[in-house]
This record gives sequence, C-alpha cells and structure tokens, in this order.
Amino acid sequence: MMTNALLKTLFSYAFRPFFLLTAGYAVLMIAGWGLHQGGVLAWSDSLPAHVRHGHEMLFGYAGGAIAGFLLTAVATWTNRPAISGPALIGLCVIWIIARLAAFIPHDSGLVLWGVASIVFWAGLSALMTREVIAVHNTRNYKVLALLLAIMATEAEFFGSVPDDLALLETCLRTGLFLVIGMISLIGGRIIPAFTQNWLKLNRPQIATQLPAFGRFDLVSVMITTAFAVGFIVWPTFGLTGWLGILAAGAQCLRLARWRGWLAWQEPLLWVLHVGYAWIPIGFGLLGVSILGTPSLFDAGIHALTYGAIGTLILGVAARVALGHTGRALQAFASMKIAFGLMTLGTLLRLLAPLGNGFITASILTWMGSYLIFLVQYTPILLAPRIRS
Repeated sequence: MMTNALLKTLFSYAFRPFFLLTAGYAVLMIAGWGLHQGGVLAWSDSLPAHVRHGHEMLFGYAGGAIAGFLLTAVATWTNRPAISGPALIGLCVIWIIARLAAFIPHDSGLVLWGVASIVFWAGLSALMTREVIAVHNTRNYKVLALLLAIMATEAEFFGSVPDDLALLETCLRTGLFLVIGMISLIGGRIIPAFTQNWLKLNRPQIATQLPAFGRFDLVSVMITTAFAVGFIVWPTFGLTGWLGILAAGAQCLRLARWRGWLAWQEPLLWVLHVGYAWIPIGFGLLGVSILGTPSLFDAGIHALTYGAIGTLILGVAARVALGHTGRALQAFASMKIAFGLMTLGTLLRLLAPLGNGFITASILTWMGSYLIFLVQYTPILLAPRIRS
C-alpha cells in the first residue's frame, strides 16, 4: 500500500520524477566525464567523447528538465488535468533507456540510444501538442515548434552517427541554441513575473510594473535568432561574430529591464537572474572568439551550458518543486550554498585554459550543487502536496 501511494505521488506531476532523474543524471554524467577526462574510465569509442558528452548534456540532462517543467506548466497554461500516471511513467522509462543506451558499446547500443532518444522527444512533443491544441492555446505554439525542432535535430544527429563528425557537431550547435531558445522564451515570461510578484509582497514601496514582452524583446529575439543561425551554419564567419556581440548586448539589456538587483535578498529569484546573465556573457565570448580569439570559444560554450542551462535548471527546479508541493517559496540554507557553488563552478570552468585543476574544481562544484538538491528535495518530491 505504501509503495502504491508513493508511486502515485511520484507520477502525479511530471516535475517530481523528471527533476529527480535530471539531478541524479547531472551528478552521474559529470562524474563519468571527469573520470574519463582523467583516464580512469573508458567510454565507447563509437563516437568522439566530446560529442557523446555534448549530446547527453543537451538532449539528455536538459531534455529531462525541459520535460519536467513543460508537462507541469502546461496544466496551468491550459487549465487541464496534469499529465500523470501511465503516460508519464512511459516517458520516464524511455528517457532512462536512452540514457543507459548512450553508454552501451557496439552498434546495438547505438541503435537503442538513437531510437529511444527520438521516441522520447516524439512522446513529449505529442503530449504537449495534445494539451495545447485541445484548448487552442496559441500563445504556446512557439513551444511546440521548438520541441519539434529538437526532435528533428535528434533524428538528424542519429541519422549521421557515426560517419559525419562535422554534421554531428552542427547538430550539437543546433541543440544548444534550441535549448537556449526555450530558456529565452520561458525565462522571458517567468523571471520578470516571479520578480514582480516578490516585489509586490516584500518591497511594495519600490515595486514597479516590470515590462511585459514587447517590441524590445521581439528585436532581441530576432537578433538572437540571427546569431543562432549564423553560429550553426557559418560558425567561423566574421558577420556571425558581430551578431554574437550584438545579441549579447540585446540580451543584457533585456535582463536589466527585469531589475533583478531589487530582489537580491531572495535566492530563489537572484539565481534565475544570474543564470540568465550567462546567456549574454556566452554570446559575447562566442562572438569575440569568432572575430579572432578562438581560445574563448570553449568559455563561451560553457557559459551557456554550465552557466545558463545548469544554473537555471537548478534554480527553476528548486522553485517549482516548492510551489507545486504547497511549500513556502523560500530558499533553504543548503540551496543558497548550491546556487553559490553553481556560480563559482561556472567561473572555474571558464578559467579552464589556465590549468586542469580548474576543470576538476568545476566538476566537483557542479556535482556538489546537484547532490545538495537531491538531499534537500528528494523527500519533498516524494511526499504528497501540503494542504493549506
């Protein structure tokens, strides 16, 4: 009876299993990568190690977090029952199979990895499409378009495995900007909204109406899209570099309009602003690297992946789990440490050219952040919602 009740709770909302799976994979995947880099653990040689690592962080780790958030949020967007039960269990099982298959040697593992990965994105897209279309929720058709683009990129990736390294890396660049695009779209809604709500409750004397999505945001999205296309198709062209710098400026101004400094007292908010800030930093570093300083390319990539994606997944998961389980939106002391470790870890990873010790330290801070999340949030994610 207790097991049945636990399973019913766990699969009552997508954020519960997927945030646990994502955090667990964040620790295991990066630990494995660190051991591989140190020559302790051998990975399958069917693909270059950096390609396998890049794919699993973007389409695996980030993919699980995207599923957990979107399948939870869509119930609010559409006012329909949450995706739960067998459909949610099935999607989780497919995600797990894909993650395990990624490290099975020989062609059989490669086939299973590809099939499971594509089926996962197809299943997520189908569930989201059913919910959004059912109520003609046109505002979120953009989300559906991004999901379908990610699924198509997955199909292209596995269609070229393992023969065309250039095409595989193009798919990884595409996947990176599709995930950043999802962050820009969803973050552009929730970060200013969460900040506005907190200011009204905690600092009403200075609370002002933060700008909704408008012309400036549209222009910044268009510039970012232009840079994304350039970076994917023409990653070494000078024009792409200038677009990167322009996109960095536009995204920086967009973030400043959300006035995150006013909410510095609330870690559940400042972590979102800090996480988003890594996007313009990453764009700027990539732009400068293309224009003549190639040594900054790796830093630009990791500002977007470790910094933006890693920090925002941790921050959003911490907040969503509290809100959807009926708990107060106040950061635990342990999560303040976790957020600080993620920020420190990003800085350390950007300093990697100075020595391998910086990479090792950044791996440990990443793992520490997500281990703290698992210790603090596993009981919350497995427990029923608190009744007010």
